[in-house]
Amino acid sequence: MRGKLWHVSVQGNGAQSLFLDESDVLHFIDILGVYSYYYGCQVWAYNILSNHFHLILEGDNLQRFIQVVRISYSKYYQSVHCTIGSVGRRGYSVGLLNNREKLLEKVIYVLRNSVKHKVYPHSYVDPYNSAKYYFLANRADPIQNLYPAGPGRRLPYSKKQIPEHYLIEENGHIYPRSFLKFTSIEKVFVSFNNFMKLITYPQPKESEDHQRKNDILGLGDDLHFVQMTDLQLSAKILEKIRPRQLSSLSDSDIVSLAILCKRMYPVSVIQLSRVFGYPESTLRWRMQGEQRRLRGTRECEGKRDDQTRNGAQDGNSEN
Repeated sequence: MRGKLWHVSVQGNGAQSLFLDESDVLHFIDILGVYSYYYGCQVWAYNILSNHFHLILEGDNLQRFIQVVRISYSKYYQSVHCTIGSVGRRGYSVGLLNNREKLLEKVIYVLRNSVKHKVYPHSYVDPYNSAKYYFLANRADPIQNLYPAGPGRRLPYSKKQIPEHYLIEENGHIYPRSFLKFTSIEKVFVSFNNFMKLITYPQPKESEDHQRKNDILGLGDDLHFVQMTDLQLSAKILEKIRPRQLSSLSDSDIVSLAILCKRMYPVSVIQLSRVFGYPESTLRWRMQGEQRRLRGTRECEGKRDDQTRNGAQDGNSEN
């Protein structure tokens, strides 16, 4: 623990999604890697969900690093999704990790965050989690066919060059072990077995928080993981409305699409509200109103059809 270590969390504004598809997340990971090199802020761990992300960072100029990362991602997001303004809340949460116990607690919290939110059953199956890049000496690395970035390769949507020694995957994105400080994380956990035990089973505080939330909501103890993630949902919606973007949708478009998605996919209204960047209570109320209107329209059309059929039968009887 030579430099200052930090736990950073950035949330979506109003809980809205920061990332709409896989390419958004992969580009954000590329940004972390490139800017960590130029601004001297080491990335120890990350976990990226649709509407927030967690980082464990080492560095003295944390504020500047977070600022340039967020500016770079906002420029990318604006270009790809045709929006304006910054992405996410203006502020962010940050905590200094000034002893080993606190560091270990927060690293476990970050690596288990998608499990805690019932998005993935284990950190290893979360594709946007750094957990799978540690202790590779104890298991096979699933990623093959890496090649050096080489000279002159630029980060897309940026003027920054990718460091020549960074490795690139077949999909064109940076291999995270190129910039992750994985040896430091391995020293924190000491052994692979200890690492697996601590990221597989919830810590007492996580269990207490889970139980408290269930008690408040009146839920049982069963674990129910989402059947479709926010990223999968937003990718489906973007595919459906292409070439339009979410930013171009009117309120009535959003409500109609939300009703359609709720009928087609195993998703909740709160997921739809995050993807559309729409307040959950307002979206729920407008969906219910539109569904009542559609039912009323169908009932009126049914009555008219009945009257038409009855009129036709009466005419046939007179003939």
